[in-house]
Amino acid sequence: MPLWNSGVAWSSGALWGPTAPPSFPAKANTKTRRSTMQRTYYYPTALAQRPEWHTNFAAKLLLYGPLLGFTTAQINNAVADNLYLAYGLGDWLRAVREFGPAATGALRVLESGTGGDAFTFTGYAAPTLPTLPVGVTEVLPGALTRTFGLVRAIKGQPGYTEAMGLDMGIVGSELVPPPPGTVAAPELSPTLIPGDANQYVRLKFIKRGHEYIVIQSRRGSSAWDELAQSNKSPYIDNRDLLLPGSAEVREYRARFWDNGNPSSDWCSIVKVTVGP
Repeated sequence: MPLWNSGVAWSSGALWGPTAPPSFPAKANTKTRRSTMQRTYYYPTALAQRPEWHTNFAAKLLLYGPLLGFTTAQINNAVADNLYLAYGLGDWLRAVREFGPAATGALRVLESGTGGDAFTFTGYAAPTLPTLPVGVTEVLPGALTRTFGLVRAIKGQPGYTEAMGLDMGIVGSELVPPPPGTVAAPELSPTLIPGDANQYVRLKFIKRGHEYIVIQSRRGSSAWDELAQSNKSPYIDNRDLLLPGSAEVREYRARFWDNGNPSSDWCSIVKVTVGP
């Protein structure tokens, strides 16, 4: 069975697998582990891919909806929403766009055509509407808004797993972090601020969409020490002076860190003289 984004046309009649829900343990853990891997947004940005997404989502709702505790009415109404969205974004929109040039050509004939036959307007025949689930007779406006709300509800259900989300198309693909050297290094902006026993160093930075920034420091002839893996700016270096009462030079460097791996080179070393 093809997956929803495998390239099989949504209107081809093929079913997206699996045809039956996977088995689950008798006692499901209500606290499902979620991957920390960064992902793309699940809803396709390309208009041409959206009919497939909605058709797959409708099919998978019939499989997973009961397992997640949704009622038959909730499932059927959501399926109807997504069948209509797939139809509107697929067959209907394509037919409308194909009709546009024909309608324009007919108007040109009306305006400046020749011949002795009576003019007739080109008729538009919309594609056949999808068959809605039993008990559903209409789809109200706001189908996409309701679908996004349902996705949030699904991800909050105790029995939800990421495997389900991937199969339903409501989890985006993994973003592989770029290798170091291909992403610009972060920038550190140090400022001295008053501290308890001596001055502190406030290090401001901008994450630029990365998960973390790793900050290291050294002073004197020591090796680099890791101060923090931070996701919030600024970071405050509140260490005591090596020799109380004596100023010291501290060096700092930083790099971005994503999905458990470095994703940029180290930035240029920043030096700060910290006094008592």
